[in-house]
Amino acid sequence: MKQKKILAALFAAFFIMLFPSNANASMTVGILKDNSPYSTFYHRKARGLEPELAKKMTDDSVIFKAYDTRKQLESALKKRRIQIAFGSIDAFNVNQDVFDVSEPYLYEPNVLFRRSDGKRKTIKKLANKPVGMLKDGNQTYLLKNVLLKPRSFKNIKTMDKALTDGKIYAAILSDYDYSNYLKDHPEHVKAADATNDEQTAELFVKISDPAITSSQFVAVTYKNEKLLTKINSAIVSMHDNGTLQELSQKYLSKDISLQ
Repeated sequence: MKQKKILAALFAAFFIMLFPSNANASMTVGILKDNSPYSTFYHRKARGLEPELAKKMTDDSVIFKAYDTRKQLESALKKRRIQIAFGSIDAFNVNQDVFDVSEPYLYEPNVLFRRSDGKRKTIKKLANKPVGMLKDGNQTYLLKNVLLKPRSFKNIKTMDKALTDGKIYAAILSDYDYSNYLKDHPEHVKAADATNDEQTAELFVKISDPAITSSQFVAVTYKNEKLLTKINSAIVSMHDNGTLQELSQKYLSKDISLQ
């Protein structure tokens, strides 16, 4: 009798290994370690808009793996270390013959700007001139498509200095980064002394053009149409029930869930 119980237990364990329960299913999601407000990963805790979005996409448990760069995220997808990566189409320069791309869940506006003493006031006049962007920004291919030459910077402070020193003619940021930077640097918003040429030269001026619109944020998978269908269905549902709008307001202080 004892041997039969042991054999039954072994058979049950073997059966579970072959046919794991759906209750234990999990989805592995890749995020950037330091990409606030979209994602952060500290003390083994994933926080931000994208981790919360991932958890709301599925009833399965979610495992997060964090990476330093978008290039590492792309590599992790190809090697199947993760099932999904979040980000903008431009950031990944997605080859849709290789990767599967979901419906957009956010449309983040971009701001192209110059100093008030800048001579080149349109995209046409900026053609073939260096324009600054953040190293992990989303606008590389957007700039190249309008014949501008992107120059990458580690942070906004160094990009600001390059703009001041004339090493770049303009710069581009997400609307979120641009607005936050101006909060900490009022000298770029309004001159303390409007008659001071040096102070007025520091003011930032937007360059308006329909070619510089927004980056579409998507979920990217690798050769997994079944998962992509599930993600698209979740995105549509979350848009219809207001979840995407709530997440956008929570993390970005405005709704950018519609183009």
